[in-house]
Amino acid sequence: MYSYPELTVEQQATLPVLRAPALALDAQFPDSTHQLWQCDTADGMMILKVCHQSRVQDSTFWLGMNNLFQLDFPQSLARTQIISQFLQREGGFSIPDVVAEQARQYVLVRYLDGTDLTAEKIDNTMLTQLAHHWGKLHQQISSQWGCLDNPVFNANDWPVRLEQTIQFLSGRSDIPIPADTLKLSHEQCRRLSAQQFVPIMPDFRWDQLRQCENHQLAVVDLDAFVRAPREVEWVILEYLLSPQQAKHFVEAYSQYQPIPDLTNCRLSYRLLLFLMNILGETDLRNWLEQPILFK
Repeated sequence: MYSYPELTVEQQATLPVLRAPALALDAQFPDSTHQLWQCDTADGMMILKVCHQSRVQDSTFWLGMNNLFQLDFPQSLARTQIISQFLQREGGFSIPDVVAEQARQYVLVRYLDGTDLTAEKIDNTMLTQLAHHWGKLHQQISSQWGCLDNPVFNANDWPVRLEQTIQFLSGRSDIPIPADTLKLSHEQCRRLSAQQFVPIMPDFRWDQLRQCENHQLAVVDLDAFVRAPREVEWVILEYLLSPQQAKHFVEAYSQYQPIPDLTNCRLSYRLLLFLMNILGETDLRNWLEQPILFK
């Protein structure tokens, strides 16, 4: 009889029986907080994600998420099924079903057949699907922000906690942040007046997606979904799209609502995302000088 890696006998007692040894999958990033295994079970193929709590303490991304959103990761792994069901209901992507979850420990989800995406594989059909997914989610507007299923912060909290988080992360960063850049960011934070908060994915990257066999896109990493201003995702998108791709995306997304104005928030959100190391960039000047795609 085969065993699930790193899980106790008690944890495995209610899980589907394995038909073969679990296959360890390579981590996509050196600071990944999870170990992944592909599991062939009597109830079908699944993916096991085991959280390495010691790595969370050293992850600048999760330090930022927990500080800004009070997400309480990895305790929040217990909400994975709620997030999955919400995205299946309100979004436009395929979402893996959650078979089992345990706070601070692991998540077991059904495997989605398909291929992982890279920047080179992105075409207009995929961009349209992404615009459809974001457009639907960005219509789920709340006056409060934070945890996806139970946001507790009000609009006045956003600029305060954003400024505090940027200051906190910059103090821990191995990359010096120029004082004038921090000053401009803090001044911008204090002028922010976000009033609408929607489901977003602050660590959005192409490798978080898969193209299923029916050509439908799927999002496979559910850990970091929160409620926040939609502008945060648009700032991320400027690092992922070419000008031509951006034009196509805007045309598709505009069917749902107007494109947000990033002028008064771009610097602060770019600095936050740099400090959270969402794309692995280490050159701050290069990061901040990324071409503007959305006015």
